[in-house]
Amino acid sequence: MALLLPTTIILIIVVGLFCTYLIKLRNSLYIGALANLSLLVLLIFLVQLISLLDSQFWGIVLGVAVFIVGGLVLLGLALSFIFFFINAFVVWKREGYSLSSSLTLITGIAVVVVDILYFTNPSFGPRPLQAAVTTFLTLLIFYVLLTVWNTISSMLLYRLYFPKKDKDYIIVLGSGLIDGYKVGRLLGNRIDKALEFYHDQIKATGKHAKLIFSGGQGGDELLPEGEAMQKYALEHGIPKEDTLVENKSVNTKQNLQFSRQMIEKDSGKTDSKVIFVSNNYHILRAGVLARKLKFVAFGVGAPTPFYFLPNAVIREHLAFLVMNKRSNIAIIILILLISIGAGLLLYFIPGETIR
Repeated sequence: MALLLPTTIILIIVVGLFCTYLIKLRNSLYIGALANLSLLVLLIFLVQLISLLDSQFWGIVLGVAVFIVGGLVLLGLALSFIFFFINAFVVWKREGYSLSSSLTLITGIAVVVVDILYFTNPSFGPRPLQAAVTTFLTLLIFYVLLTVWNTISSMLLYRLYFPKKDKDYIIVLGSGLIDGYKVGRLLGNRIDKALEFYHDQIKATGKHAKLIFSGGQGGDELLPEGEAMQKYALEHGIPKEDTLVENKSVNTKQNLQFSRQMIEKDSGKTDSKVIFVSNNYHILRAGVLARKLKFVAFGVGAPTPFYFLPNAVIREHLAFLVMNKRSNIAIIILILLISIGAGLLLYFIPGETIR
């Protein structure tokens, strides 16, 4: 009972923070961290509650559930290289060979290397060195898995956004053109999602939002992405007066910056009601960038072909790591110091083995 009370208080605080972020600050990686922390504290709460009730049946049920879920997760991680290799083949077949289309292959190779090291447990050098290296790799892998899970959780939770049908502007974020001039499936899905909201809002309230097609011209493109997107929309029956083209941006940050400038110039005010549309894997990072720019706009996700998602999620995760590089470097340095400490501990305690 003594432990249950503080756990209950912590659970209420963490769940309260999660709900606050979900409502007010969903465009943040903290939302995934708070969701996962809430689940962890809830699990601890249930364990303490069952022990307090002295219920052998529910204790067994919880223990078996944790064992099965944990076992499946570990087995899935160990065998995930099979999925990554198959996915890499499918992506190459449909998208062609490139570094960005090889991320699942690289991830699969990394999983194989980790599996080999784990199951063979190779010996090298003095025991203190082994302890330091093993500790470093173990903690680093755990940290990587933790950040990946946090990113995926945040992506899923960010999608729980159902905007009111009162928007003044809908920004469609650009993506590469096929053969330098055609709107491909990924970009087409973004535009279709924006047009769907545009039409739904007119039906619900009669209000016409303006569609801003944002995207500059890449080195291998024959025209700016924004112009190709506008052409696609006009061909699908959208009045030209309900469209604007932003054709200078070269990345997501500029998409948002230049579109906001266009909105303020077009409307003459700074408090227009805005949403942006991108593929479901991309809207979280765009939302985080919007928050950093103090641009009040949330994202609506367009569907993405399943085969493309693993590569896309890995790329987004790498982008988040770079975006938060200072904190990530600090944590890696901390892991390194802990690992050195583990090696020194074994060095000064002869006869002990750290596994």
